[in-house]
Amino acid sequence: MIDYSNWELRKLSVDALILDRENPRLPEEMLHQTQKAIIHFLVDQFKVLELAKSMALNGFFINETPIVAKVGKKFVVVEGNRRITALKLLRNPALAPPRKKHSYVRLSENIDTSQWDKLPVYIAPSKEEVAPILVARHGSEMTSPWQRIMKMRFLAGEVLRGVDHETIAEKFSVSISEVRTAAITILLREMIREADIPDAMKDSYLHEKFQTSTLARIFEAKRFQELAGLKLIGAKLTHTIPQDEFLEIILHLCKLIVEGELTARTHNSKEERDKFIEDVFNKFASGESGEYEFEAPAPRDEGEKKEPRKPRPRSKKERLIPETMSFNTGMQKLNELLVEGHKMSVGSYPHAGGLLLRTILDLSIQRLYEINDKLDETKHNDGRTIGLTKRINLLTSNHADWFPDRATCQKFQRFTARDSESFIHIETLNDYAHGDYGKPTKDDLRNFWEQIEPILDLLLED
Repeated sequence: MIDYSNWELRKLSVDALILDRENPRLPEEMLHQTQKAIIHFLVDQFKVLELAKSMALNGFFINETPIVAKVGKKFVVVEGNRRITALKLLRNPALAPPRKKHSYVRLSENIDTSQWDKLPVYIAPSKEEVAPILVARHGSEMTSPWQRIMKMRFLAGEVLRGVDHETIAEKFSVSISEVRTAAITILLREMIREADIPDAMKDSYLHEKFQTSTLARIFEAKRFQELAGLKLIGAKLTHTIPQDEFLEIILHLCKLIVEGELTARTHNSKEERDKFIEDVFNKFASGESGEYEFEAPAPRDEGEKKEPRKPRPRSKKERLIPETMSFNTGMQKLNELLVEGHKMSVGSYPHAGGLLLRTILDLSIQRLYEINDKLDETKHNDGRTIGLTKRINLLTSNHADWFPDRATCQKFQRFTARDSESFIHIETLNDYAHGDYGKPTKDDLRNFWEQIEPILDLLLED
């Protein structure tokens, strides 16, 4: 947790404060725009005039102290860009867009703007230190709500700086899957930005109101990731189909979204979505395979002239559940346990790891019965849930058709077979969870995860 108590509170000149070009309210194309252009955009899009009217009437509320960070020799406003913009315009209406200038002139005529020559601001050690405050305040509807893409850009910016996904998730109190989705979305937008396509087409695909959630619903689908070989590794987007084919597929999906043929209401079932994805790949993919990657440049701070400093190498710890995998099982508790598995080192807490895998397996089996409308088979006559081993045996003997193929079913049958001599057995996992069997090794936990993962694949909701 960040200690905010040691942040300095100092009075600084309002006129000298720099508005943040990396403010997530701003579209990407404004990263290199002037302060005047940023002011005009905020005035046009974010009700700055209403703030100015409030300040002219009530003054600047002390509970809304802006937060700045020193970048080079300047102080950049990280939190409070709209409020500082309103003050700048009250002090100098000439900065406003021409059609709005007279409004600020009238407001400033009846107030003493010299009271805001200097304003108390908190000085953060760095822009990154302010990030959790921004997401906490603006990621919800506590103040002006951010569009989905704005929050994505903020999370993805951390990924592109080389921060690992787990640290970002913990820092902003979001799931690892949300961090991954944000990073993939922004990387795809950068890929589109670099594409050799007409500007009008590019503008429509990169528009702030483009339905990124619809695009994410497709690329997050397990079938899409299988066919594209799509993975996010650190800040790199990797895939196995040729770069030009992958780009064609993404552009085609964007075109369908803009034209209204692909929406949040189309292809709602997994079967429909998988069929749609397969048709797209059949149209654009040649079947060639290789190793391809795309990496966007890391964000640069305001006024920075040299190459961004490369982050120090981090020692990567193997996780109990690989963080490259994301799951939506339709059961909230199971999803939360899987996220905890993303955060847990495979060797640091072996007993906790064994208990977690045993619980994930139990809930996964129960969820599998539930989605197939056979939950009653898991209950005793008195309503109590029958034991896990018996539920698995009933599953493999009575519902082999729930498995994608015979081999997967047989593998799971061996997991509970009474005559099995394999150490990778349900009773071994039970002993780790409930008995005095001993402590599981890293290899044990890896092997049990490999046994459980195929069951989770049967539950996934894209």
